[in-house]
Amino acid sequence: MLSPAVFSKFKDSEGKFKQELSYDVEGLIQLYEASMLGTNDEPILEEAMDFARGHMERMHAEEPHGAQIRRALEIPFHRGIRRLEARLYIPVYAKSKACNTILLELAKLDFNHLQSIHQAELKSFSVWWKELGLMNNLSFSRDRVAECYFWSLGVWFEPRYSTERFFIAKVINLITVIDDIYDAYGTVEELQLFTDVFERWNFQDVDGLPTYMKIFLNAFAGVLTEIEEELRKKGTLHHKHYIIESFKPLVRAYFQEALWTNTGYKPTFKEYLNVSLISAALHTLTSVSLCLMEEVLSKDTLDWLLTVPKIVKACSILGRLMDDMASSEFEQQRMHLDSSLQICMREEGITKQEAVAKLNEMVENGWKDINKECINPLPSRKHLNLAVLNFTRVMEVVYYQHKDSYTSPEGQMKENISLLLVRPIED
Repeated sequence: MLSPAVFSKFKDSEGKFKQELSYDVEGLIQLYEASMLGTNDEPILEEAMDFARGHMERMHAEEPHGAQIRRALEIPFHRGIRRLEARLYIPVYAKSKACNTILLELAKLDFNHLQSIHQAELKSFSVWWKELGLMNNLSFSRDRVAECYFWSLGVWFEPRYSTERFFIAKVINLITVIDDIYDAYGTVEELQLFTDVFERWNFQDVDGLPTYMKIFLNAFAGVLTEIEEELRKKGTLHHKHYIIESFKPLVRAYFQEALWTNTGYKPTFKEYLNVSLISAALHTLTSVSLCLMEEVLSKDTLDWLLTVPKIVKACSILGRLMDDMASSEFEQQRMHLDSSLQICMREEGITKQEAVAKLNEMVENGWKDINKECINPLPSRKHLNLAVLNFTRVMEVVYYQHKDSYTSPEGQMKENISLLLVRPIED
C-alpha cells in the first residue's frame, strides 16, 4: 500500500490537485485505480478519486485508453474478479504502444490453458448437480450451476484450488436452495422443524418434515460426508466444527426473517442488519472455503473467524446492501421482508434515490474497512483476508449497477461466464 502522503506532491499551492494532471490519460487512470485502495482515515484518496473520476467521465480518449477508462469507471481493477480482469485487459494490452509480444503470447497461453481446466471442472460440477436431482423435487428453487461455479472461480482461480472450488460451488448451490426454502416456499411450521434439524445437526432425525425437505437434507448430508472425507484426508477433521458453527447462525437468521415476513413485523434498520448480515451467508462461505484449503490455518485463526471479525462484517455489509439494492423491486412483487432500502426510506423519511445514496455510502465505507484490514495483516490471516476480499470482488461484479445477475443471469452474468468459461482468447 502507498502512503497517502505520496499524493500530496500532485497538489498545487491551494491544496487542489494540479489541473495539468487532467491531460495525462494514463496518469488519471492510475490515480483513480490507486484511490480505490483508500481507507476511512485517508481523505486525500477520496479527493484523488473524485478528481480523477470527474475528468475521466468527461474524457473522450482514443483506444486503448478509452476501453481502460470505461472499465475503470464500471468496476475498478482492485474491485474486479482477478481472472475476469485479466481476460478484459489482455486485448487492451495488445493494442498498447508498450505491448511486448512475447509477454502477450504468454498471457494468452496462460489464460487459455487455465480456461480449459476450469471448463473441465464446470462440466464435472454440472454432472454432479444433475445426478443429485434436487431440481426434480424442488422446482421452486433457483437452478444456477454455471453461476455457482463462476462465484467459486472468482474466489480461487489457481489450479491447485480445484477441490476448494468444487466445494465452494456445491455449498453455494445448497445455500441457494436453503434460502429459497425459507424465503419462498416453506410454511412457518415446516421451517421451525427444518431449523431444529440444523440446530441438532442430525440429518437423519427428520420425522415430521415434508418430503421435499427430507430430500434436500439427504443431499445436504451427502455433501457434508464428502467434506468430512476431504478434511480427513488432509488431517484437518477438527475443522468440521468451524463449518458447523458457521451454518447454525445462518439458518437461525433465515428463520428469523421468515418469522418477520409471516407475522408482518417491521424491523428497525439496526434489527434488520443484525440478522441480514448473517443471512448474507458470507461468513459461512468464508468458513467453508478456508477450512478446506490445502494451506492449513491455525486454530487461533479459525477461532478468530468464528467471532465474525471486522473484515467479514464489512464483506457481509457490502453483500447484503448491494443485494438489497439489486433485488428490491423483484422481491416486493411477492410477500417478502422489507429490504434495507425500504427500511431506510421508512425510518429516515427519505426518497428511494436518497436511500440508495445512503446505502452506497455504507458500501464504500465497507470497502475502506476491508482495505484497512488487508494492510500488513498477520501472516496467519493472509489467506483469510484474501478469501474475504475475493468474495467481495465477486459480489461487486454480481450486483453491478444494482442488478442481481445471480438471480437473473441474462445479460452481464451470461457475458462474464462466456468470457471466463466459453470463449478462449484468439490469436
